[in-house]
Amino acid sequence: MHHSPAIWSARRIVALTGILIVVYVAWVGPERFYFESFGTLIVSPAIYPRLLPLPWKGWLLRVLVGAPWTGLFLQAVPVLMLLGAMAAAIVSIAKDSVLLAFAALGLTGIVFGVYHLLQPLGITLCFM
Repeated sequence: MHHSPAIWSARRIVALTGILIVVYVAWVGPERFYFESFGTLIVSPAIYPRLLPLPWKGWLLRVLVGAPWTGLFLQAVPVLMLLGAMAAAIVSIAKDSVLLAFAALGLTGIVFGVYHLLQPLGITLCFM
């Protein structure tokens, strides 16, 4: 007896993740995505306090003023999440782990979803 391959394999999920990234960048436009994503990344320490409710907003502003290196940490968070997603994707293919493949998809989805929602608070590139 032979059984059909699983619909959700690690390779397929990782491929889906890559395809979704390419589709999103093509939808936004590569040049626009490049400039807006780096602009949003650069001003991200100024965006986070605008999003937080009052008690945490004040604490974060005090930390950013008192320890400016925390702004660099805030900028590094999405980059580290994408690096973690890439590592999870590679390991998921090597070990054929669907769970790790979904973790890579989830981390990537969080980074791009948050970018898409927060991007208007950063830099918007207007082509005339």
